[in-house]
Amino acid sequence: MLQQILFYRELGMELKRVKRIIGKPDFEKLAALESHRTILVQNLARTGELIGTIDKTIKHLKGTEIMKSEEMFAGFSVAAGESRSGEEITLGGEPIDCKVSGKDTNGGIAVFEFNGSGGGPRHLHHEQDEWLYIMEGEFHFEVGDRHFRAVAGESVFVPRKVPHAWGCVSGVPGKVINVYQPAGKMEEFFREVGRPFEDLPTAEQVLNKTYTEHQVKSLHALFSAHGMELLGPPPECGENR
Repeated sequence: MLQQILFYRELGMELKRVKRIIGKPDFEKLAALESHRTILVQNLARTGELIGTIDKTIKHLKGTEIMKSEEMFAGFSVAAGESRSGEEITLGGEPIDCKVSGKDTNGGIAVFEFNGSGGGPRHLHHEQDEWLYIMEGEFHFEVGDRHFRAVAGESVFVPRKVPHAWGCVSGVPGKVINVYQPAGKMEEFFREVGRPFEDLPTAEQVLNKTYTEHQVKSLHALFSAHGMELLGPPPECGENR
């Protein structure tokens, strides 16, 4: 168990979160080790690419090897459909990819690409401003007392401490660039809520309102642990709104 704690800490998790994970009745050491290995292999590949970029840049500056412009950014760019770390995270089967990590910006900002229809329950961020840019589709927004829609090319700014929620009303999945300033714990939050834990409601349960009281309490605790306050279920974003 001590080894498990050290692995989780090495991956940047806080002790409170580690305690919650390993304290679950259904916690499986083998599954956890396989998960650790997957993440570390992804990190190793990224580190190897960055070291290769450093080596080529050193040779270029010494004049011993000519470096192409695109080679200078190997390991920094993120391909379409991929995340900064190579880790795949889905929320209710819908991908959310981290494009700029808080680790890249010393906690300054974090940028995500969301592909799907749901935007999650009503909530607020205690210490973060949020900015959303619609790339594809039409979305219904609730920001404070305002209710409105935004389409591709439009953006929405949500100041910290302002209740908000949003969801796609296009009938097909939309695409949104989601920016948080400062980065806070959003990467950890999305990674945690994307895990198949029994004490957290699934996207389908939230949509159909079939979640249990225990699951709601767990979800409140999860939001609180990551600098947010859960305020209610997702808004009804049908065509009649």
